[in-house]
Amino acid sequence: MKKSFKFASQLVMAGIDLTTVTELLGHKDIKMTLRYAHLAPSHKVKAVDILDRTLKGICHDFVTLAEREVTPECVSH
Repeated sequence: MKKSFKFASQLVMAGIDLTTVTELLGHKDIKMTLRYAHLAPSHKVKAVDILDRTLKGICHDFVTLAEREVTPECVSH
């Protein structure tokens, strides 16, 4: 595995934004960085879990405690 590929992947999986990774690698275009910044499948699962928890939290905030009604945005499809 090339060092630049591993370096970019580790930075992205650590939560470093792609703009910063692009600058650290010395790329002029973010498209080049995207070639190197592949994520491990477990990292993708973690990202979906975070999004799921965030959305559940947002929907929970819309529930009125007095009426216990859920807004249409939070009803599952």
